[in-house]
Amino acid sequence: MLRRIESISQAAVWDGYDGRTSAAPDFARYNLIYGWNASGKTTLSRVFGLLNGPAVSRLPAGAHVRVSVGQGVLDSRKEQDRGRISVCIFNRDFIDANLQQADYTQAPALFIVGEDNIRLSNRIASLSRRRERVAAMYRSVQAKQSETSAARDKAATDLARDCGTMLGVRDFRAPNLKGIQQRLTAPAEHLLDAVTLEAMVNQARDQNEFAPISNLPAVMPPLPPGVDDVAGLLRETPRQNTIKHLADDPALSDWVRTGLQFHEHSTTCAFCGNDAAQALEAYANHFSDEYRRQHAAVTAAIGRLEQPRQAHTFPHEKEWVPDVRAKVQAALSRLAAWEARETEIRASWARLLREKLANMETALTVELVGDRAPELMAILAELRQAKDDHNRACDELSARRRGAAEKVKEHFAARFVLDPGAAEAIAFLTQVEAELGRIKTVGQKIAGQATTANAELQRSSVAASQINGLLKRLLGPRISVEQAQDNRIQFIREGQPATNMSDGERTAISLAYFLVSLGQNGQRLEDLVVFVDDPICSLDANHIYDVAYLLITSLKVCRQLFVSTHNSEFFNTIKQDWSDRGKFKKEHAAYLVHREPDGASQLIELPGHLAKFRSDYHHVFYCLRQFQTSTSQEVDAYLNCPNLLRRFLEMYLGFRRPTPKGYLTKLDVLFDDEVERGAVGRYVDEGSHSASTLRLLEFSDFPAMSRGMVRRVMEALERVDADHYAVLVSETT
Repeated sequence: MLRRIESISQAAVWDGYDGRTSAAPDFARYNLIYGWNASGKTTLSRVFGLLNGPAVSRLPAGAHVRVSVGQGVLDSRKEQDRGRISVCIFNRDFIDANLQQADYTQAPALFIVGEDNIRLSNRIASLSRRRERVAAMYRSVQAKQSETSAARDKAATDLARDCGTMLGVRDFRAPNLKGIQQRLTAPAEHLLDAVTLEAMVNQARDQNEFAPISNLPAVMPPLPPGVDDVAGLLRETPRQNTIKHLADDPALSDWVRTGLQFHEHSTTCAFCGNDAAQALEAYANHFSDEYRRQHAAVTAAIGRLEQPRQAHTFPHEKEWVPDVRAKVQAALSRLAAWEARETEIRASWARLLREKLANMETALTVELVGDRAPELMAILAELRQAKDDHNRACDELSARRRGAAEKVKEHFAARFVLDPGAAEAIAFLTQVEAELGRIKTVGQKIAGQATTANAELQRSSVAASQINGLLKRLLGPRISVEQAQDNRIQFIREGQPATNMSDGERTAISLAYFLVSLGQNGQRLEDLVVFVDDPICSLDANHIYDVAYLLITSLKVCRQLFVSTHNSEFFNTIKQDWSDRGKFKKEHAAYLVHREPDGASQLIELPGHLAKFRSDYHHVFYCLRQFQTSTSQEVDAYLNCPNLLRRFLEMYLGFRRPTPKGYLTKLDVLFDDEVERGAVGRYVDEGSHSASTLRLLEFSDFPAMSRGMVRRVMEALERVDADHYAVLVSETT
């Protein structure tokens, strides 16, 4: 049996249907499908017809369906899947195809009568057996093809896994190996001996990771003072009236010079309190402005000389590729020596300047030092060159690793082509492909012959008696079937050819013909999946029950049955037979087809209220109760409320007072108050005849009014007919 629809593509309103996201349960043996007109039921029946194979279809070109059967899936695009399960479809296409378009009075015949027809029947049976043998042969060869292909796939998987393990990568798989193999024009040239393979693997797996170095620390030449500046400070002496004991004792000189700041505005000694005017004058002559300027310049120069140079951190030696490590270490050693010498020189200058501070009147000399900046620039240039060499080596190392890995992969791809048994397997697969093509051609030829024989048999056989029996049940005696002179059947009305048949008559005749045809050409009803779409279309209401029970009884033994309809009475008739207390019996299921806002059709499980309610009366009562408890304030949500309330009042009051008068004259059954009767009557009559929401907006508060009117009717029903109301509530809850 068909279990569920997996997917539908390019089939009009069903395009894009995905069974994985559908809310529909798996199909049962007997399936009832309900949906309004234009919801997609007929298109769904055409989709089922795709499983029968190539045929004239009203679906768009390229339409296809995938249906799960047991643990497998049938795909209508695959020839071996088409026709594996016979699906017989009754829909408007069947009516058009099986009744002549000119006058609708003739149809293809069915039963086998006569010697020629027996010969055709035997030929069809023989072709069927041949086709089955060819199909078995095709499946056998295809199984060998699958077995060999699986072995090749396993070999590719094993080799790809071994290659990935050697290289230490996880994303190298069979498809990657096959992709490389297709590029090899001479596979033998890519095979590696054991030593070379090991070397390539080691190179590809080299774990020495070196990152490019973007920038080196900035090393700047030392700031002034330079040797010329220091020599000038040492050589310069201040002009002053020297006090001998201060000149001989530098510490005392510094003490006095520091103390002068406390006597800038006073001549009294800050230490002893005596008059110090004479001494202060002598000290001022000793410490002149020129002396102070030179003293400050020397002090500042000492501060700059003793300021430590900025430390620079270069990449660790392990971060440099081996080829440049020695060059880097040599340059860094030279840089360290240069820095050490620079520190030594500047320290000696600072010592000389301190001696100058101790005796400002003495001129000193400094040893000349050459310009050391060029040496520093040369060292830094060597380091920049080493950085460039390092970065170039990083790029080359990555390329070598990639190249080595590619050679290893090509080695395994060549093994896939050249390993023992590969050539035989490839040759076998090529041979099998050709053999499958030949078998397919033979099968198509046999299928064509069988189609021709079946068409000839259809044109020369009749089944008038069986069709007559069904027509009497569907249409009564007004139309019958007779044998025509050209071995077709002819429909007769009152002794004359039944021309200008109505749509209802066409539907009944086509349905009778369809039911009889299910048992023809060696078919067994037990082997067939039958889909009947809207079989009561255009039939009178009094035929609904006849058609429903005709289908239920005559198709009970078929392998699987699908019945779709938009007619609520027909739907409820079948539902009543297939369900018990609102639940469908075992092997029975029901579904709802509805159109989404974007126009696509969906198949879902039949909603609970449609499954439970046994009549339209129950359904209307249920809907009114929903309006009564609604909290929506949108007018659109209540548009159907007047119509439903009118239908309910017509049905209930028609039963309570079965007279030909209108329901408005019977409202006194529920309401004693004339004003209340008038309010309910006006709401129902005005609202149910409104052509648009604009008319309904004349009511000041339509949502609240709707809820209030429904509540009035419900309360009146509970008051007047409590038992009836209680049963309705119980049956619709």
